[in-house]
Amino acid sequence: MTTKPTWIKLSLATAISVAATGTAWAQPEFDLRGRAHFDAAFVDADQNPELGSGALLRRGRLGVDGDLNDDWDFQIEYDFAGGSATANDVRLRRSLGPGRLIIGQVKVPMGLNELASSNNITFIERSAPSNLVVDSRRLGLSYHMSQGPVTFQSMVYTKAINQSTAGNDPVGVAGRVVFNPVNDGGNVIHLGLSAAVEDLGTNGSVRLRERPESRPANGVRVIDTGTINNVSSTAKFGLELAYQAGPFSAEAEYLNVNLDRAGVSSPSFGGYHVQASYVLTGESRSYSGGVFGGISPSGSKGAWELAARYSSADLDDSGIVGGGMDNITLGVNYYVSSNLRFMGNLIFSDVTDGRFGDENVNIFLIRAAYSF
Repeated sequence: MTTKPTWIKLSLATAISVAATGTAWAQPEFDLRGRAHFDAAFVDADQNPELGSGALLRRGRLGVDGDLNDDWDFQIEYDFAGGSATANDVRLRRSLGPGRLIIGQVKVPMGLNELASSNNITFIERSAPSNLVVDSRRLGLSYHMSQGPVTFQSMVYTKAINQSTAGNDPVGVAGRVVFNPVNDGGNVIHLGLSAAVEDLGTNGSVRLRERPESRPANGVRVIDTGTINNVSSTAKFGLELAYQAGPFSAEAEYLNVNLDRAGVSSPSFGGYHVQASYVLTGESRSYSGGVFGGISPSGSKGAWELAARYSSADLDDSGIVGGGMDNITLGVNYYVSSNLRFMGNLIFSDVTDGRFGDENVNIFLIRAAYSF
């Protein structure tokens, strides 16, 4: 966890109390938080007339978190990168029994790649199957607990804060169980299983589509199911496997979603990714609560990491031809500190039966990222 500078800690009520009475008394304490991720992509696409090179502010978040009293803490964070404010984590949390109760908008507990913070992910973008299948943030009630090598996360949820729906809102339930028999001195073995079932309410339609693991390339989705109507519910399933031995780490993840449709066949879509990385300067990623954290350089010259990933996504099933995509990504990361890094990804994307037919897309993607 990144240590915040003491000068950004705010305790207005305590200051007023001291000024008025000369005595400090327990009041909420607040910390500012934020991140900015600047991306640029250089694209070579053999068929696609819309894909092109470009740059953007991928994330521009600002928020506040802190303790409300001895029992409750909170977080409010919004992203301004898209030109308007979009809610991220907006929640209350407290200890309850052996775990923690969470009220508000947080990530649905599913997906090893998704649950890692964007400040800590090994590659600039998460894998295509992760973006296609996992729900990311929703409003709901969560309970997380860890007992020895076992972590359990659950959530009952509905739509996201910025999502508007007509009629009945969706209702879902998700659970994730992680077993890590080894977690000692940078050595980790991680086994995870997750599932989520959601009644779509009045909405009843789903559209799955994805980019070639790069956002600045004009935001073009190269595989796309189009709008699938008459969907009453979705069922999602995920498997996770990860291993870390000091500076070396590897992970694999499989994700699938089944769409329950009335009166017609129910299609199933998904995919998987495998990846590995090695920190040349010897550091290890942190790990806690079933999630991998970031790298903190041990010396003043920073830390260097090399990484490779293969991902595969399939949107063809039951007469729906959304296309398939296989990506190979080579990455290099330079960590100046725990909250400042520079990243470079070389992406080779092979698209089959996509929006523009069969095509090959090559992308050189770079990022400058900092957080506080």
